[in-house]
Amino acid sequence: MNKITVASVIFFIALNSTAQNLFPTKVENCKTDKFCLDCGDEKASYKVDKFEKMIETINHELNLKGVKGSLKVQVLVDSRGNGCVLSHTDKTNNLISQKIVEELNNFNNWIPAKTAKKKEEKVSITLLFSVKDDVLSGKIERVDMAEFKASFDKPTSPEIFNKTYVYKNESLSKYKFTIWNTKNSALSDNGLDHFTLDQNGTLWLLVDNNVQTFNGKEFKTLELNELNPGVKEDYFAIACDNKNSIWFDGLKSIYSYNTQWNKYDVKNIGIDGAWDIVNNDKTDELFFCSEKGLTILSKGKWQTINKGTLPELPSNRVYYSKRDKSGRIWIGTFDGTVMIDNDGKATSYEKTETILKGKCITAMDEDENGNLYFTLFEFNRKNKQSVNNDEGIAIMTKDGNFRQYTTENSGMPFNHTTCILYDKNEKCLWISTDRAGLIRYDLNGTWENYHNENSEIPTSYISKMVFDKNGNLFLATRQGLVKIEKK
Repeated sequence: MNKITVASVIFFIALNSTAQNLFPTKVENCKTDKFCLDCGDEKASYKVDKFEKMIETINHELNLKGVKGSLKVQVLVDSRGNGCVLSHTDKTNNLISQKIVEELNNFNNWIPAKTAKKKEEKVSITLLFSVKDDVLSGKIERVDMAEFKASFDKPTSPEIFNKTYVYKNESLSKYKFTIWNTKNSALSDNGLDHFTLDQNGTLWLLVDNNVQTFNGKEFKTLELNELNPGVKEDYFAIACDNKNSIWFDGLKSIYSYNTQWNKYDVKNIGIDGAWDIVNNDKTDELFFCSEKGLTILSKGKWQTINKGTLPELPSNRVYYSKRDKSGRIWIGTFDGTVMIDNDGKATSYEKTETILKGKCITAMDEDENGNLYFTLFEFNRKNKQSVNNDEGIAIMTKDGNFRQYTTENSGMPFNHTTCILYDKNEKCLWISTDRAGLIRYDLNGTWENYHNENSEIPTSYISKMVFDKNGNLFLATRQGLVKIEKK
């Protein structure tokens, strides 16, 4: 395994704040990009003699007399053997915990994980420290994957941070909800984070380590990708192009499928993975968003936009990008957002005083009048421990004016959003969140909020949405696939 989402036992950077940290106390010193949970044929570990010496140092410098208890620490180990602490279990963050974190961050004798003899880029491991008889000891605690995944296969209560808006949900009664899960269908896993819709109306879902299709009636598992012999492929990003080929980000490779699997050599395309793949159907372009920049496939040719070719780009680490109907390219990086106009002129919003300053766009859509709708991620938060940050959604009208909607000035129930879609039939916005369920905004000031405690939606965690050709809305959730249609 190599990339994101708890549903497939993979994690991503702070854009997915509920997924990246195993433990409640976060330590903001890691560049998390993408990493997997205790993965690899050869697990990440440490040089035993060096680790024991570190433990001796902690015991020598701390007075542990009368102390009892334990601490679990999440550490990221990279391919060079460097490590950093991402989170731990001590909410009080006492001096003992601080000392352990300090020593772990200075420890440089980690052994990287390997898969098929290749080093994993970054791996999350858990260490358990215990004090018994006045002496501290420590060891790696391996993850029981089945138990870990099972812990997420249950609905969580919605977290509504907006305490002033009254949600009447007057539109709720006009919708019919259909849910497919492992109990009532051949869906192989309830944890869905990524899917796409092809030209024929078939859904392609990334489910656990498999790819499944759904034609509205039955689920089928796609034939195995055997282009990497001996490796069970794992996928993260997925998209369908105009030729009805399905594209995947896989284990160190980019693939496509159209009756047969194809693999693309990193030497030819410049990337070996992507955080997102976006099809621009009007221009017949595929955008691959990765740590190498924005890679564009157009008319069979690959081109990468990065800081070397576009100095205005705040970072090569591109999370999301899409071309709007006017031809402008919008790029969200982990250090800011950029727009490239039709003349090739780039505007870095870090150099403006608009609401996009300090934000990375993470999804977007557009209405028939040219108004743009964005989901936002605040990448340089003032309060590192905050969950409900200065994010929400942004609307840019066709005349270039911006407005931001958050829990402070609207009916947004929670500010961290995962996807946004404009409903051309109902003239409203659908906005998904990973804590508060689904939002319906009619653009006239009325906000509705549907989740597992007031509707048939089985969870408050929704990661992706898509419309089919009939205007039905599909949701990828942690408790299965959901279809919403007008009655």
